[in-house]
Amino acid sequence: MDQKTVAVLMTVHNRKEKTLGCLSLLFDQINSLSRDGKCRFSVYMTDDGSTDGTSDAVSENFPEVRIIHGGGNLYWNRGMCAAWDEAAKTSPDFYLWLNDDTMIMPGAIAVLLENSTYLGHRAIIAGTAQDKEGKLSYGGRTRFGRIVTPDPMIPEACDIFNGNLVLVPDYVYRRLGTLDRVYSHSFGDFDYGVRAARKGLTAVVAPGILAECGRNGQVPKWRRPEVPLKARYAAIMSPKGRPFKEQFIYDFRAFGPFQAILHFLSLNLKVLFPVSYK
Repeated sequence: MDQKTVAVLMTVHNRKEKTLGCLSLLFDQINSLSRDGKCRFSVYMTDDGSTDGTSDAVSENFPEVRIIHGGGNLYWNRGMCAAWDEAAKTSPDFYLWLNDDTMIMPGAIAVLLENSTYLGHRAIIAGTAQDKEGKLSYGGRTRFGRIVTPDPMIPEACDIFNGNLVLVPDYVYRRLGTLDRVYSHSFGDFDYGVRAARKGLTAVVAPGILAECGRNGQVPKWRRPEVPLKARYAAIMSPKGRPFKEQFIYDFRAFGPFQAILHFLSLNLKVLFPVSYK
């Protein structure tokens, strides 16, 4: 029997209850899919310096999870790289990216694996999430960022994708490697789609809605006029903002030098002259 191995990759930081809820749903599906011996799963979780007892709680409730400890300066992208490096030592057939705020729906992993089989295990498969109101929140996107509405039955092509729920076959990993460590928190997932396209690799959106995850609808600190200018620049340059170097690298790769320069200038204008959202 050809058993498929799947390494689940996660990065967490101080969201203990969400992390435990996410893992509970994950293991429900892992246990179900593993019963017939066709799939074997392992979970690699980078805890990037949590101070709320996340690691201890995970170890107590899910002792199978292999925890990689960070010091609080890895953030999402580099935390995922740390988990990926550890998982790659076992040469699994698939790598499954999963955010701990993404609550997968029954059958989600099976859908990802089935569609990978349909595409010869040579395509990146992105799952779509919706918020509690039923609005699409994360998933595959067009080149310019518009979310792709999933077809209920067949996979749809996409250019880039959010990293909330993504299946990467080993075939893709061997051609692209991990996420690019030039990025600290954001951009790495979108960049993976850009790099895949350059290599002639396919990315698709799996059929249906596979998870629930709310969007962060807050206006970023660097766009709020009541915040002092110095603090606005500090916010945009922070790992969770839009660090100019990282943003420029992504824009250059995705759209070319002219658009990268224009976006750099427009971001500075937005920091210098923020618009009130009241």
